[in-house]
Amino acid sequence: MQARPEGAGAPDAPDVLGARRDRGSLAGTAAVLVVIALQIAIPLVALLQPPPQKFGFQMYSGLGAVTATVIDVDGREHTVTEFDQLMGKYRPDIDWLPLLPEALCESFIDAVDVRVEQSGRVRSIECG
Repeated sequence: MQARPEGAGAPDAPDVLGARRDRGSLAGTAAVLVVIALQIAIPLVALLQPPPQKFGFQMYSGLGAVTATVIDVDGREHTVTEFDQLMGKYRPDIDWLPLLPEALCESFIDAVDVRVEQSGRVRSIECG
């Protein structure tokens, strides 16, 4: 066999495969870096927003305690403390604002107004 002069003709097969491998490893490295960046960025964005945030580190711990006040027909305020009797198991990690005021209206016959507060958010309703 006669040797080909350097730079003439098609490139050798190992050189072509080496170039393809380099492009493939670059794409793989870029994909891994994107996945790692997403795993850091998504919780970081959720952490920087006020709690509780879905998918944040404080997802369940951020809600906090509930305070409820019932105002009766005489205008007296009663603070509700026995949530376990009303709802079975009181858990501070659950958002009680959507359903608790109505449950308090049904539980207290003399209730005129109900105010429920959780994590700085307040919901008040009139019973009747």
